[in-house]
Amino acid sequence: MRRGAVPLLAIGLAACAADLPPAEGSVSRAALDAPPPRLAPLDPLLGALDAPVRAQAAGASLDRQGDVLRGARIGVPGDADLDARGAALRRRADALRRAEVE
Repeated sequence: MRRGAVPLLAIGLAACAADLPPAEGSVSRAALDAPPPRLAPLDPLLGALDAPVRAQAAGASLDRQGDVLRGARIGVPGDADLDARGAALRRRADALRRAEVE
């Protein structure tokens, strides 16, 4: 099964490349005549990855605030009759659904 799939895959990929432009015409003459790009050494660039970043301090501060908020308890609203508040909110939602929008 696999031996038959490889040639079929190769033929299918070759058929996809039929409408591609020729490689010789894809690079402009100016690009070919231009000098090669100057390469930069990688050591300074890779060393900068280990340097502390201002965002790390801000991230640590946000993590601490998140920990505080996760541990916080939300108090019960002033009137503890949650069933009455829920019923009032449902009535208000029903009234808003029935309201005509211009």
